[in-house]
This record gives sequence, structure tokens and C-alpha cells, in this order.
Amino acid sequence: MEMELSKINRPIEAEFELPLSKSMANRGLLLAALYPEITLTGISTAKDSVFLRGTLDAFAHGEVHVGAGGTTLRFATAYWATREGSSITLGGTPELNQRSIAPLVDALNALGGDITYTNAPHQAPLHIKGRNLKGGSLQLGHVKSSQFVTALMLIAPTMRDGLQLEWDSVVSQPYLVMTAALLRSARIPVTLTKHGVTIPYVESVDPVQLMIERDWSAVAFWCEALSLSEGGTITLPEFVDPSNQGDSKVVHYFEPLGIAHVFTDQGLVLSKKSVLTPGHLHYNLQGEPDLAQPLIMTLLLKKIPFEVHGLETLRGKECDRIAAISEVARILGIELSTGEAHIKCSSYPKEFTRPTAPLDTHNDHRVAMSLAPLTFMFPITIQDPSVVEKSYPDFWRHWTQLV
Repeated sequence: MEMELSKINRPIEAEFELPLSKSMANRGLLLAALYPEITLTGISTAKDSVFLRGTLDAFAHGEVHVGAGGTTLRFATAYWATREGSSITLGGTPELNQRSIAPLVDALNALGGDITYTNAPHQAPLHIKGRNLKGGSLQLGHVKSSQFVTALMLIAPTMRDGLQLEWDSVVSQPYLVMTAALLRSARIPVTLTKHGVTIPYVESVDPVQLMIERDWSAVAFWCEALSLSEGGTITLPEFVDPSNQGDSKVVHYFEPLGIAHVFTDQGLVLSKKSVLTPGHLHYNLQGEPDLAQPLIMTLLLKKIPFEVHGLETLRGKECDRIAAISEVARILGIELSTGEAHIKCSSYPKEFTRPTAPLDTHNDHRVAMSLAPLTFMFPITIQDPSVVEKSYPDFWRHWTQLV
């Protein structure tokens, strides 16, 4: 399926409700599955959250398809590892099954779990026999995904000896801060440091409702659009300051790109402001890798020289996101320097080359949404627009308000 997007030639004036944070919602869903006393203020409509909810509610014996979400598979694996007497097989799309899962499986098995690979080593599908995990201490070394640690943190209170994790380094630590904040909101004690976390056994919790915030990572795509537009404002209700989401830094990252923000009774209001064209910008997104696609696309389209580091996780997402950015850059006539964890650009052509063929979204929701603001320069066609349902089902409906 393809979608044609018209060129936008006017200022933006829009208001819409962004989805609830699937990162927070998924953590809340797992805690609520472990402790019936926990409820949530809302459930994300993102496809990942829908799949996770179904997976956690699944019959304890048989095969379950978890969709395309890495978080869904990792959280569900941790959950079912603790469900004594269950015997379940978890797998997803071919692309998901090839994503990293071994560090989590190794950790769970070291804690007394019983998880085996049913097809290829170190890949889903996984067969899980639920156990009462005793817990204890575990050294994780260099952790390449915070989701592995988060999954262990969320099930830690069910372990009789609690859980003490230590690591040499971990990518995207702000997500661990978010996890710790949600656990504390449920009155579960957490001691989190730069190199470890300790969580005691908690048999039960008092009834509590966890606040699920609106999704700050989705704000980035509207910052991108507004920065590339002729001007205007976008109002996003129900955003709070401060936030437990590390991605709330997005408004500060976009300040030098011409985006102003203010919190009002109506919510978060974004507007375009005049700024001097930056000479060269440096970013490190190790803590906020989901902001990379819209931020880098904005830098490219505004022809700002830049270096973005901290992109260690991007090659292992729904697609190789560094390669996806490089592909669009080549189409536009831009030469990039890329590595395993960085993207750099120092010069631009006088005029961009207009895309003539449909742009590939690579089955990646963030790639698809980051391509839409190209329409402030020329009309485009994109492939598989429905991939946005993974995190932001209403994105295209909201986009039509700009056209």
C-alpha cells in the first residue's frame, strides 16, 4: 500500500491529543498483571500495547504470537518466566524473532528460569516453563538494551530474595529511571544507581492507580513538522512538566532548530520562533534514541551541519534506522558519514533532489512518521503508511489537519 502526501505551503495551526506513552503503558500493564491491586489511568492504543495486553492475558499453555514489538516480547518473556506451572511458546514476526533476546533469556535462566529456543539459538520463538524465581544477585556486564534490565526490574518484586542487578554500562538509562518511578508509584522500593539496582520482595501492594502520561516521543514529529513549516502553533493537551519520560528533552533539543514551547492550561504549546542558523550542532542521544529519526531528518532538511552520537541501538530496531536515514539522504543528494553509533553531515547540495519513487518506511513506525515533513519541500509518496499503528495509530488523521 502507498500513500501520496501533498506539499504543504501554509503555516500550521493545529490541536490534537497524542497517544499515551506505550513505554509507560507497557510497564504499567506488566505490573498490573503481577499485582491485581494496580490499575492504570489509561491504556495505550498503540499496537505494541494491544499485543502485550493480549499476551499477558493469554492462556498459560500453548503458542502466542506477540506481533512486531521488541518490548512486547521481552516483557512477556519475563512475565511468563515467573508464572509457575505455565508452559507457553512466544514468537513474533520474522523481523522480531531475529532481534536480540539472549541477554534476557540468560539472565532469567540464571535466576532459576526455564527458557529454551525452539528454532535458532539466541532467537525467538521461545518455550517458557514458568517457575517461582528465587532472585538474588546478578552481574550483567555491558547491557545493550535497557529493556532487558527493565523487564527484570518489573518482575523483581515477585522474587522471594528480591533482586540485585549490577552492570558495567547500560544503554538508554533514562528508561530505567522511568521504570523505577513507576515501581515507586506502586509503593515498591527501588534503589537505582548508575551501575545497578536493588528491589526487594513485595508480596502485595495497596490499591493504587498509576498515571500513564502522553507520549513525549511522539512530540518529536510535530517539532520536526513545525520547524520545517512557514510558522504557526501546535497545541498538545495533557502533557505534564516535569515528566518521567526521558524523551521530554525533545523540546530542548529542538530549541536551536526554531521551536519554542510553553505549558499552559491547554497543555503543551509548540510554536516556531526565529533563530540564528546554527553553525554546527552536536547531540548525544544515548538516553533518548527514539528521538533520532525526527531530529536528524530536521537537521538534514534545514541543511545544518551536525554530529549525532549515542545511536548504539538504532541498527537493531524495527529496521536499521541509521541505514534508513542514509537512504533518504542519498535520495536527496546528501552525503553522510555514519558508524555503528553516530551520524555526521558537514555539507549540503545547493538544491535537494526531489524523490520520484515511493519512499520505503522499512516496516518502521518512526521512519514513516519522520518522512511526512518532507512535504514542506515537495510532494512525496510513502510505502506502508499503516506501520504507524505500532505506536501512534492516529498519526495520519492528525496529519490531515496540517494539509
